[in-house]
Amino acid sequence: MINLIRIILLFSFIYANDIKYKHNYNLESMTLKDKIAQMIMVRINGEFYNDEHWRKKKVTSLIQNYNIGGIISYTGSVHGTYYNLKEFQELSEIPLFIAADYERGVGQFIDGTLFPSNMAVSASGNPENAFKQGEITAIEAKAVGINMIFAPVLDINNNLDNPIINFRSYGDNPDIVTKYSLPYIKGIQSQNIIACGKHFPGHGDTNTDSHTSLPIINKTIEELFNNELIPFKNACDNKVRSVMVAHILFPELDSDNPATLSKKITTGILREKWGYKGLIITDALEMGALTSHTWHGEAAVKAIEAGADIILLPIDVEIAINSIYNAVLENRISEKRIDESVNRIILEKERMKLFDNNIHNWSHIEKNVKIRKHTKIAQKIANESITLVKDKHNLIPLDVKKNKNITHIMLSMDDGVKSRFKSYARDINKTHGNVQEIVVNNELSALGIKDILKKVKKSDLVLISMLVRIKMDKGISTIDLSHDELITKISKMGIPIIGVSFGSPYLPNYKNLDTYICTYGYGSVSLRSASSAIFGRINISGKLPVTLNDKYKNGYGLEVKRISSVFNENQDVNFSNTKEMIYKAINDSIFPGAQVFISKGNSILLNEGFGKISNDKNSEDVTRSTIYDTASLTKVLSTTPVVMKLIEKNKLSLNFPLKDFYPSYNTNDKKNVTIRHLLTHSSGLKSHIAYYDIPGIDRDAIINDIINQDLEYKPDSKTKYSDLGMILLLDIIENVTGSKLDELSNKYFYNPLGMHNTMFNPEDNFIDKIAPTERDRYFRHKLLRGIVHDENAYILGGVSGHAGLFSNASNIGIFCKMLLDGGYYLGTRYFNSEIIDSFTVRKNIPKNSDRALGWDTPSEIGSTAGDYFSNNSYGHLGFTGTSVWSDPVNDIIVVLLTNRVYPTRNKKDIQKKMYNFRRNFHNEVMKQILGA
Repeated sequence: MINLIRIILLFSFIYANDIKYKHNYNLESMTLKDKIAQMIMVRINGEFYNDEHWRKKKVTSLIQNYNIGGIISYTGSVHGTYYNLKEFQELSEIPLFIAADYERGVGQFIDGTLFPSNMAVSASGNPENAFKQGEITAIEAKAVGINMIFAPVLDINNNLDNPIINFRSYGDNPDIVTKYSLPYIKGIQSQNIIACGKHFPGHGDTNTDSHTSLPIINKTIEELFNNELIPFKNACDNKVRSVMVAHILFPELDSDNPATLSKKITTGILREKWGYKGLIITDALEMGALTSHTWHGEAAVKAIEAGADIILLPIDVEIAINSIYNAVLENRISEKRIDESVNRIILEKERMKLFDNNIHNWSHIEKNVKIRKHTKIAQKIANESITLVKDKHNLIPLDVKKNKNITHIMLSMDDGVKSRFKSYARDINKTHGNVQEIVVNNELSALGIKDILKKVKKSDLVLISMLVRIKMDKGISTIDLSHDELITKISKMGIPIIGVSFGSPYLPNYKNLDTYICTYGYGSVSLRSASSAIFGRINISGKLPVTLNDKYKNGYGLEVKRISSVFNENQDVNFSNTKEMIYKAINDSIFPGAQVFISKGNSILLNEGFGKISNDKNSEDVTRSTIYDTASLTKVLSTTPVVMKLIEKNKLSLNFPLKDFYPSYNTNDKKNVTIRHLLTHSSGLKSHIAYYDIPGIDRDAIINDIINQDLEYKPDSKTKYSDLGMILLLDIIENVTGSKLDELSNKYFYNPLGMHNTMFNPEDNFIDKIAPTERDRYFRHKLLRGIVHDENAYILGGVSGHAGLFSNASNIGIFCKMLLDGGYYLGTRYFNSEIIDSFTVRKNIPKNSDRALGWDTPSEIGSTAGDYFSNNSYGHLGFTGTSVWSDPVNDIIVVLLTNRVYPTRNKKDIQKKMYNFRRNFHNEVMKQILGA
């Protein structure tokens, strides 16, 4: 076999004619067939293959018996891709080029970070996004074993009917394509990965897909050099390390041969006219554009004659090698010509340090592939790309209250439209709440159109999501004409239409859409961005990188500011350990069931019920909708925010002394006690008094007793958690406003926020949704289900400042998100951010206290919040087994609701078990989110 001496480059970019070696290197040590094989790359999928699988055997044979130069990896899994490539690389005596078509990131083929399309990137208006995409793609590709990326597309999409380039292009003029492709190339090559500009000399101005037949572009030489060739020239000048040549006929350049087989084009322009010294790569020789005109063995020979260094995917590798070999023996191709290409290939492999056998281990993948930092950037780019082309009636963001009944029509000629739109449609449905869905994935007959028109008749608005996939053999670049006819007829009904294109931005006409949004793709990031744009969760600022018609030209796009932060679902975080922990707690009888809501930013990471609402036989499952008695969470979900609101309205002040409300406080030891002291639990009041043990006691008697209680300690001198202080706040609030606490909470927060499962004293129609809290054998002697658990709150009529509120985890999540977002939610300001900041940070009353105003913060040692919430976090616990924690630094909310006192609060060691569970639960959750 080959005894290859390493090549060390003396400077950063040396090509065949300038080769200088530190050690002697002799191509003569390789046979002619070995050298030819170095110019061949074949396909492998990224699936797991056992040793008996025919694909694995085939590629193994090509490596061991022919010494092929490279392989191209396609769809599969991260695991399969990594281990396949690792094994093949180890088999090969000369390291392999391993390439992939990661135009939209590693996530395009395996479970890596998925980016939006090139057209979306340019619509974002920020070339830095192209660099970041290239850099991240290269980092992840390198981690799984890829060293060559067949991107970027340098084609100019100047033909609206192009069925294969379309949104894969950065735009419809050379300036845009250059502006975004160069940073992308820089990003890829910053990681010592080979970028590849394609499809030279330009695949944009054609309505033919070269996968199926040969496109012909009838442009003059002057037109080509002034347009199509500009991005390629700029890329070559900026040292793109490879260029892929297309199977396209350019009669003005070479009337006989497509570019791949044309020496006039490949060598004449790239090598001779431009002096390009990088790798020249053919497009796949298996494509219909070549196979329909040229025998595949001859195609391989002609590609080498034309100037190609690397041949992709010949139909038969042995025939390709033998055909080229015979052409050399017949003096049709010189061996020197072969040597030039092989020198370039070996130099690039040395330049990438492939001879160092530096294959990463699996842990490198875990630290670099699809990490949060990468996916966040990809989503940011997708968000910035969304383009609002028209919005005739200002329908964006969608007013859910105004448009109570909407129909969502998903249009495509793709059978998989429903599954592809699954998460997007779910988000639309969940966010709006009343959506009729219609899926159309074929040509519509007149009867079919009539049936749909009947269904949409009573809609306030119709959302039409159009999926036009650009893929080989697809052959179309816009929606079906029957689908366009449907849109026209809906428009004539006078129903407002929001149209959203996923994929191709081009439509037969735009006049029948009141609103038109372009996403330029249909990957998960674009789907999330689309629903976020519709509901106002993100700023809309994208600009068209192509001209749609005379009205909607390149650079056009309306701007709409984000007015909403409604959650969308995101399952990127694996909470399997967390769930296992919850089920273990259920099995250990710490609680019969639990409800968990976890979010980061605008993404709901987990919103799920676990176990049963009770231990009773035939008990119902806990669901997202199950309602719990939140106990002391009332203090921070009702009492504290109402105080905040009244302070903003100048009806209360933290510095108001209690003596202004209660004359009995006008004594030396009490006169300086303020509302601030009540909120920080530093007022001197006792923690708790069992008023329910006093026969016949009522609210007035309770309030009177509290205000006449002697203080246990000097105010400000210590912290002692006190229900009594919160009961006084209830009385103060209601005296100041003349309204009940529950009424104020509903008015200010629960109703406008859509917290429909949050209430005091639940009505009978909610009882079936409520988890029973306890079998009360001490006071009321009955099952407590929809009846407040806290005895003092019960005496006070079910509404108190310290307890009484019922809710579910997702409702609490909404409230906390409003606070984390500075008091804004769905375009409405509930608080100024300053008062939120003031109430949620430690007050040091007394010094070193963990208490904020109403809220608790994580203690330095042994906090039930665990060890990973930031110091700026705030939260609270409830006696019934509830808790809420918000982390403004990491934008995280964690809500845990249980009925741990069911069937009784006197379960053995329940306090200790619940404490340990809470700590471990929060630690596990935060570790998964933060990657700690």
